[in-house]
This record gives sequence, C-alpha cells and structure tokens, in this order.
Amino acid sequence: MRQDYNYKIYTPEEYAISIAKNALDKYYVEMNEKEIENLKIIDISCGSGNLLLAILEEVLKSSKEIYGEYKYRNKWITGYDIDLKALEICRERSKVIFKKYGLDGELNLKEKDSLNEEFEEKYNIVLGNPPYLGEKNHKDIFQNLKKTEFGKKYYQPKMDYFYFFIEKGMDLLEEKGILIYLTTNYWLKADSAEKLREKLRLEGQFFKIENYDHSIFKNAVGQHNIIFSWRKSFNEKYIEVIENDLNYKIENIDLYGKHNNKILLIPPLWKDELNKIRENSNCILGELININQGIVSGADKVFVFKEYEEKFKDYLKPFYKNKDIGKYEVSEKPPFWILYLDKKTKLDRSVYDYLKEFEDKLSLRREVVHDRINWWELQWSRDEKIFKIPKIVVRQRCKTNNFAYTENEFYGSADIYYLTSKNENINLFYLLGYLNSDIFYSWYNYIGKKKGKNLEFYSTPLKETPIFYSDKLEEILYIEDLVKKQLNNYSEERQEKINEFFRIKLKTK
Repeated sequence: MRQDYNYKIYTPEEYAISIAKNALDKYYVEMNEKEIENLKIIDISCGSGNLLLAILEEVLKSSKEIYGEYKYRNKWITGYDIDLKALEICRERSKVIFKKYGLDGELNLKEKDSLNEEFEEKYNIVLGNPPYLGEKNHKDIFQNLKKTEFGKKYYQPKMDYFYFFIEKGMDLLEEKGILIYLTTNYWLKADSAEKLREKLRLEGQFFKIENYDHSIFKNAVGQHNIIFSWRKSFNEKYIEVIENDLNYKIENIDLYGKHNNKILLIPPLWKDELNKIRENSNCILGELININQGIVSGADKVFVFKEYEEKFKDYLKPFYKNKDIGKYEVSEKPPFWILYLDKKTKLDRSVYDYLKEFEDKLSLRREVVHDRINWWELQWSRDEKIFKIPKIVVRQRCKTNNFAYTENEFYGSADIYYLTSKNENINLFYLLGYLNSDIFYSWYNYIGKKKGKNLEFYSTPLKETPIFYSDKLEEILYIEDLVKKQLNNYSEERQEKINEFFRIKLKTK
C-alpha cells in the first residue's frame, strides 16, 4: 500500500552540483573507459531529481573527456521514489539535459518504495536527501517498516526515518563504494542513532563532512544540515571537515567517542585541550548530582495561570519559564502560577469544580489512558522535592552555559533541568562555578550535545561531563566565595578568577 508523506524538501542546486562533483572526483581514479563503463549510481529517494540531474550532467561531461564525445548508458543512473508525479518531473527535466548534450537518453526511474525493495545489484555511488520524519507523528509508517526484516534489523526507538535510507544505501554499495547524503545533523550525537553510527564505523570511513549550524533550505527554518561523504573501505586516514568558517582535517581514528559511538568533530587546535580536561578530571558530574527534567502538565492552558488565583491558593506554585534563567541568577518574580497536582494531592471543591469542565480533554492524555495517573493530575509532576531544595537550574537549550542557583521554590516546565546534590557533602556553589566556566563551555561545545548554535543540556551528556572536584576544603570554599559574590553582583573579572582556577587544575591554557 502506497503512503503519501509530507516531507518534500528538495536539494538546492548549488549543493546538488557540489555533491555530484565530490562523488565523481572520489570515484574516478584514472578517468578511463573501464571506470565509466562500470559506473552505477542510485538515489533511493530521488523525488524530482535535483541530485540525479546534477550528477547526470557531470557524468555527461566526463564522458566527453573519456570518449571524445558525449555518451550515456542507461545503467549509469537509477532513481527510486514513491511519488509518481515527482518522478515524471524528473524524467521531463532529464530530457532537457540530454537534449542539451545532443543525446536521446533516459534515466532509469522506478516508482517503488526502496526501503521495501529487494535489490539484486550493487552500486558504486549512492546519493540522497532522504525524507525527514520523526516517529512521534508518523507511527504507522514506522510500524509498517518494523514488520520487515530490514526494519527489524535497523529500527531504534525515537530514531528518524532518514536513518533507514542511509542504512539501505550502505547495504547497496559495492566494496569501495561512495555514499554522500544531505540530512539534518542531529544524528551525530543522538542516542537514537547509535545503531546507525555503529554501522558507519564498522563498515567504512568518512572522507568529508560539511556540518552547518543553520538550514541550507529556504523553507526549512530551524533545521541544521550536514552533507557527509563516506566510503565502504578503510583507506581514509583523514576526514576533511567544513564547519561554517572553519576548514580542518581530523583523523578517522579520532572521530568516534567512547560512549555510544558519538561522532565528535574536534578541530586539531582543541584536541589536546579536551584530552587534558578528560585526563585531569577526577570524576564526572553524574557521580555528584541528580539531574531531573521539569514538569509536563499535558495541558498548560488548564493548569497554568498568568495571575495568582486566591481561591486556589493551597495548590498554586510559582511557575517559571526557561527565559527566567540567566548566568548565576533567576528571575525573582514568577511570570506564571501552576496548579501543582500529583497523586498525593487531595482536591477541595473549588479546584475539583474548575477541573471538572476539562475532564474530557484531560482524560485523553496518555498517562491517564494507560491508568497511570488520575485524570486531574499533572501528566508528569516529578518529585516535588527538586523544586523546593537548593538547586542549580539550566535551560534545556541555550547558546552558552548559563547555569543559575536558587534556594526558593522554582517550579518549571520540561525545558528546564534541575541539578541537585547527591549528598550533603557536595558543594553546589563549587559545581555552579565550574558549570559557568569557559572550561566547561569548551568541553560541552565539542563533546556535549548541540543543535545548530545551541548547546542542549540533556541529562545524559551532562552526567558524562568530566570535572575536577577538589578534595581540599580551602579550594572549595575559595570557589564558593567567588560564586556567592557572582550571585549578588556578576563581574567578568571575578568570573575570570573562577575560569583560571579550573584551567590550572585541568592544566589547560
């Protein structure tokens, strides 16, 4: 059964041409008749053919160099897609190119779902800009594929649909074959891409990565893209990396991190510095602190109020947004109030009557449907203690490392993370100094989680962050004193003293 996906974002021409040239430059060793006769290129999600048409023109140009005239073989270029209209557009556009070079050729295009197709041939070049679909809103698509042997083999919870296209493309490659894909770049470190990265690591090596902190598509604001070039061989010692204004080379042996094979793009200039942080740290954050996410109500319009409601005074708690968190400090006045209702709550008549009119809506929430909570509770209220005790708070996503401290009640939504000490001997002020330091930023910027220009402070990468936690009380108190002064009146000069302390301890510049 055919399914129509709303995912059509076509490859911009300049990038399509660059991908085509990069693929052929890598494929041709001597650019002779034998090489071009053996050429077999495929795009298994070709759409209207921006990538195929770009490489078609480059192949025709190379045929002239080899044969002395323009030639084309039908087996050279194949395209698959489920969208017949897009394939027809591709075919018509290709006729214009063939006519331009005086040829009567035709691309080998197939209206089929490539992920469910059994291929008999292997290819030496696979190109793609596959569909970007998350599992959350496309469960039926994932469920259907999971029933197949291919889907069972590569499925991983919370993965993106385009991972399957990369894995299928790799399976279609002959030895030393070349794969170049344009995708979003979140999979480089995402937990849901562990299987994908493991396959890439075990079956070949990258030779070029273009990583962008922005979208290269005009109509896909918020995306962050990557063009990666990979070969099914182990002869690539170096990877050329292009990141915004940086252009550098790294060794393939340095590409993968120790945890979940996360792909780390670290400029050579920073390699030694990050190694020093790792080697001179004496623990990781997860050994010192608990990290918890904020509240998910499942219906903010029901539970969250802009003004304090006296009649609900026994249930209302100050409710903050992530923008209320700065470096060291939080907003003093809460912008909202939340009805904090968990399984221990006993409702009075006023709250019950208020919520009763929303019962139908609240009962549709997943946790209620699965009989895990009462219909009137917050969906995920968390352990209320974390909102009351001394804590460090941070935005889930932020351009820099802005961690704050508060001892007041600070209830917040799921885009806020709460860091609390595992025991009374852990000094939160010392940790706050480290988390706001330039050393921590340098580490997290390259090793932690990012989306575009934003750092993402999720639980797992935070817990894995190395730290030097001093065993000398006078050093802990020294940082505590500086941090407490920062809480009262932030000073760059004072911050530099904190930075310098951790630089010396971690032996970095």
